[in-house]
Amino acid sequence: MQSRTISIPLFLIAVAILLPLTGFAAQGDPWFDLENCSMCKTMTAEEGLMENMVWENYLTADGMMTVTVVDPAYEAAFQKSMLAMQAVGAQLAAGEEMYLCGFCQSYGGLVMAGADLENFDTAGGFINLISSQDPAVVEMIHAHGQRTIDEYDLMVAAETESGHAH
Repeated sequence: MQSRTISIPLFLIAVAILLPLTGFAAQGDPWFDLENCSMCKTMTAEEGLMENMVWENYLTADGMMTVTVVDPAYEAAFQKSMLAMQAVGAQLAAGEEMYLCGFCQSYGGLVMAGADLENFDTAGGFINLISSQDPAVVEMIHAHGQRTIDEYDLMVAAETESGHAH
């Protein structure tokens, strides 16, 4: 596997720069806000992409792993989304204020806390590892990861109930 140089690292740097300006997500802010979050909506802007990719999250001993698998027919849409995310990251890094959901703010907070990031291309998607040797940061990553797992399950269940396939 090769390390992926995509927008996610730039996004995280940008979020880390932005977080002191915005603070973490307020109690009432949604964890995922695919329609309004400046980062997340880059994926929903690509018609059919969200319905044709699977996003799995796993806690590891020292952090978490995210595995994203994209239907081959939507690889171009996925790459376009990643480029759009990179552009948003550049805007954030330049100081533009944008709305970020709880997930994106939390992920940026992990970077600010010193978490280590690794991204790898796979056949049909990518893997993101976020880890730390600092027990306090591992605890933060695990809290972020468990919330992400729980909120993703709720989102998929709501989509299934409303008749949307994912």
